Amino acid sequence: MEPENIILREWRESDAEALYEMCLDDTLRKSGIDFYDSIADSLNAVRCRENDRGFKVIADGKDSIFIGFISLSDMGRYNGYMELEYAVAAEYRNNGYASQAVKSILDYGFKEMHLSAVAAWVRSHNKASARVLEKCSFTFEGRLRKHARDKSDTLCYSVLKEEWENVKHN
Repeated sequence: MEPENIILREWRESDAEALYEMCLDDTLRKSGIDFYDSIADSLNAVRCRENDRGFKVIADGKDSIFIGFISLSDMGRYNGYMELEYAVAAEYRNNGYASQAVKSILDYGFKEMHLSAVAAWVRSHNKASARVLEKCSFTFEGRLRKHARDKSDTLCYSVLKEEWENVKHN
């Protein structure tokens, strides 16, 4: 799971402060991602998910510094269907890290976790995240109007294992 500039690694308790600081960003809070109101809350989140094999830190490939996080979470649909969620700290955005992380977690999810489908939901005003999904071969499935808690629209995307494998071989 090592793309060119980043690695996806397990969580460390020392990541809690960087997670908390990332969560102070208004853009992130408006994206619909869960956020934490204190370092203690962030530390609890890290501890709760430290053994979750689908929840990874996006880290700099040179020095393993926290850049963001990415996860594949069970949505309770059926075995093999998971939801993708990711966030990159403001100072690291627009460098291709999110796209690299998504591609890496898809490889991991389809190969190691034996997934058959990965879904992603994006608020309609989060155009950067929608572009990441489109770059990573997700298919736009539709728009849920006034679906988000802030009453914005939600854009639905997914990628199937066979689609991902086809992209990887071409």
